[in-house]
Amino acid sequence: MKKFLALAMIAGFVYNCGHKKNGLLLPFFFLGSQHTATGGVPGNSGSPGVIFVPGDGSGNPVTPPADNTDNSGGSTTTPSDSNSNSGSGSSNSGSSGSSGSSDQTSSNSNTSDSSNTSGSSSGNSGSSNDSNSGSSSSDTASNSGSSSGSSGSGSSDSNSNSGSSSDSGNNTASNGNSSSNDSSSGSSNSSSSSGDSAASNGSSNGGNSGSSESSNTGSNSGSDSNTGSGSGDSSGTPTVAVVVVEDPKGEPTFNYNTTINIPLNLTVLDKKSNVVSGATVLVYDENNNILFQGVSDSSGKVTGTLTVPTSVGNITIDISIGGESISQYISLESVLGINRTIRYEVNLPSTQIVDTDGDGVPDDTDIYPNDATRSTEVSYPAEGVFTVAYEDLYPSAGDADLNDYVIQFKNKEDLNSSGKIVRLKGTYQHVAKGAGYRHQLYIKLPVDVGASITYKLTQADGKVEVATNTVSVTAANLKSGYQIFDDSNKTIRGQNAHPGDVFKPGFIATVEIVFNAPVERAKLGSFPYDLYAYVINTKQEIHFPGLYKNNNGTDKYLDSTGFPWAILVPGAWKYPYEKYDIRKDSETGYSEFNLWVASGGKEYKTWYYDVTNESKVFPVPSDSSLLGYLFLSVKKFAIFYAMGLVIAGGIAVYFLRKKQGLAA
Repeated sequence: MKKFLALAMIAGFVYNCGHKKNGLLLPFFFLGSQHTATGGVPGNSGSPGVIFVPGDGSGNPVTPPADNTDNSGGSTTTPSDSNSNSGSGSSNSGSSGSSGSSDQTSSNSNTSDSSNTSGSSSGNSGSSNDSNSGSSSSDTASNSGSSSGSSGSGSSDSNSNSGSSSDSGNNTASNGNSSSNDSSSGSSNSSSSSGDSAASNGSSNGGNSGSSESSNTGSNSGSDSNTGSGSGDSSGTPTVAVVVVEDPKGEPTFNYNTTINIPLNLTVLDKKSNVVSGATVLVYDENNNILFQGVSDSSGKVTGTLTVPTSVGNITIDISIGGESISQYISLESVLGINRTIRYEVNLPSTQIVDTDGDGVPDDTDIYPNDATRSTEVSYPAEGVFTVAYEDLYPSAGDADLNDYVIQFKNKEDLNSSGKIVRLKGTYQHVAKGAGYRHQLYIKLPVDVGASITYKLTQADGKVEVATNTVSVTAANLKSGYQIFDDSNKTIRGQNAHPGDVFKPGFIATVEIVFNAPVERAKLGSFPYDLYAYVINTKQEIHFPGLYKNNNGTDKYLDSTGFPWAILVPGAWKYPYEKYDIRKDSETGYSEFNLWVASGGKEYKTWYYDVTNESKVFPVPSDSSLLGYLFLSVKKFAIFYAMGLVIAGGIAVYFLRKKQGLAA
């Protein structure tokens, strides 16, 4: 057990240290948060106190958010006897009290009933706490609460009862409280009574009437109290923020894509609806891989694009102000974009964050804490590589073996605090050439600024073919295309496409593009950008589908059957052998491929991992030389691993000495 704990500690340390460079240390503190947020928007939950409501198209909730004012005059706290229906909400509260002396009977009860009629979704819950104190031979107290409610859009009822009695002899106190609520939109009611009373206020009704009795003899003092204040979600948690959700929904156009680009547009407002600048937004996937980081600008806005594999089901958005964060957990099912207004319902902290370079991003999540020009590194993919496979007979239909020209690659982007791209890094390896044609690899970037490009070319074993060199290029150069690989006959020694071929990986190119000015996502485009093959023999370019259209509006890079000439696949993909059509049952190694296509990409989203016939695909090693090459790049962070080993040694010594001490 001790060994297991030690190993777990070491693994956790190394993992956290390694991921600090990916901006992932902070999100680990949220993994234990309960998803207790409520609201009328399916597919959304969040950290305690976060409520989700649909919007009107302008960043406003369809119904007003709950008033989070504490009517008791004190601080907002979790109600001790409350019925709450979260959403955009109303709040009702009542209080009553009674006192008596010996041989006195008093009654006090509280019943509130409110009904409103607009809005959407959620329910009611009630709880009750009683405390009794005194000195007597017998002091018994009972308190019961019940509530019933029907769904509406956000109301919360809070009933507060207090009573005290001072008598002699035995004291028996009974306090009953019941509440019924059927509400849906935003009014606020309050009532108080002593003895029997009824009151109503606002657009709903609330009343209190008595039913509490105490009968006491002897000499005794006791108290029965039930108090509460505040408003919040159905868990009794005070509302921290109302998230107005206006995400566009639908199904993306299927063009054999295995990734999806999701536009992100957030606006952050305080409780007075003033814009909040300087809020840090961190987005990561279900595996805690960072997708985006940015800081709200002077208009309170954060914009960007999330690129994720279509197989990713959920993402998390953390918003941090003054070191305090709230989280949103979002299902990506049918989500085409994320458009949200975050309306805080509490006073925002004024704590100063540690921000060494002054770019607005806390040092804890700033990957470059001493460089104000960049703050985040986003990797595509977060781990491993992507494979791009080209068919080279364009404009004629290919044979669908997807091995004519195959590249493994990985990209990284450096973003500044505004979410703009300041540099783009790529590592590319030629891994197959199953055709007789010759090819070159290019990337087009339709930006309006020039850049400096640093390039290096090596063989798979690291032998340098082209030494590191840096050149300046214009925006026109980037728009026309930058060459990554020259003639494919020269960048690989074998074909790696036939049964019996021994895998001989080709050359590796590293490219770093530093833009002369930060580039907006809308200009650059999203991963994998416009990465294309140029066929020397036919003088034709082969691009991903979805980028270019024919005059009649059809996709220029889907053939007459709807099949692409280029496909992007996550991982070190085992592509088909030469002349093995991936679409034909008798030739394919991927029986789920056609099912994926037939579903329009909605099902079998990870077909590329499920090889159903190994004899039909080329056995590409999962630990390809490109992955090994990439691993070498972490050597500069060896200090973290060294620290991990030191800690491991310390733990081992501790347990050894402890064991020796016990033996003695």
